[in-house]
Amino acid sequence: MGAASLPEQGFDELPTEVAILDSQGEIVITNRAWRTFASANGYTGDLTFSGVNYLEVCDAVRHDCEEAALAADGIRRVLAGEDDMFALDYPCHSPTERRWFLMRAVPFKSASNDQYAVVMHLEITDRRLAEHRVKAQNDRFKMLAYVLSTNLHGPLSEAIAAARQLEQRDEAAGNTLVQTLEQIETVVKTGTALAEADSTIEQVPVTLREQAEVAWERSQNENASFLVVDSRIFLAEPNLLQLLFDVLFSNALEHGGDTARIRVGTTYTGFYVEDDGPGIDPANRERIFESGVVINSTAEREGMGLPIAARIAELHDWSVHAEQSNLGGTRVEVNGIEWV
Repeated sequence: MGAASLPEQGFDELPTEVAILDSQGEIVITNRAWRTFASANGYTGDLTFSGVNYLEVCDAVRHDCEEAALAADGIRRVLAGEDDMFALDYPCHSPTERRWFLMRAVPFKSASNDQYAVVMHLEITDRRLAEHRVKAQNDRFKMLAYVLSTNLHGPLSEAIAAARQLEQRDEAAGNTLVQTLEQIETVVKTGTALAEADSTIEQVPVTLREQAEVAWERSQNENASFLVVDSRIFLAEPNLLQLLFDVLFSNALEHGGDTARIRVGTTYTGFYVEDDGPGIDPANRERIFESGVVINSTAEREGMGLPIAARIAELHDWSVHAEQSNLGGTRVEVNGIEWV
């Protein structure tokens, strides 16, 4: 193989569709990925693209396609030396599937000082579909916030007022009822705040043991076995962290039963909550954090609030995933934590 053919072969093997345009926008050369994509998507012209002017093709449909106009104008600025790089996300749907691409154009000059531009098209469909899923989930959270704030606030306030009146006749029963209703009110307020939260939350130092034990007391389960194996201090928003533990404990009890064994402990980059329940099919362990996903354990059940757990982790810049527990059930790990 001659030295002159090495760059050409490397260019042709690039997995991204790439073309080089001259100063007027005419296609000089394309790589194999470009030609393969064109052939698979209805292009009937010469696959050498000899004489094809990329800018003229874009201009021909600029009045019907906003992205084509933006692409032509952006590449012209690159060729004119006005921009060092141009990028554009655009849809390119086929009759059978929805697709999105990222186009980038960068300038370069040949040894003879002639101006050229490299135009690349990278498929970003997976990223765009993931963004759509996140948006849909956020919309559901906002709807949850609306339902919580409009339908529960009034009845809870009335129930708390009635419980305070009960305290006057039966202090112990009334006090227990007031505390329970106030805990529910806190969860509702926290859930509403979570659904409406933006990407910025105020975090303070908290202790894993203290936070986990406070949340466990709310479960009011005297038959299950609960143990905090070890503990460290880290930064978190306390109310959201309490809601996270509520979700994880509720899920463990839902699937493990009232006599479940539940353990909380630290890892190198976070903490875990594990149980001795029936566990989760490995194929579903990542999907349980998606809204509305039904998982297989001993029965078909919907993940109890686990999308909320994922949202809380996201707000803290943490990650969350599930794996096999040392107790035989499910272990949910929260990672990305910086210990204080």
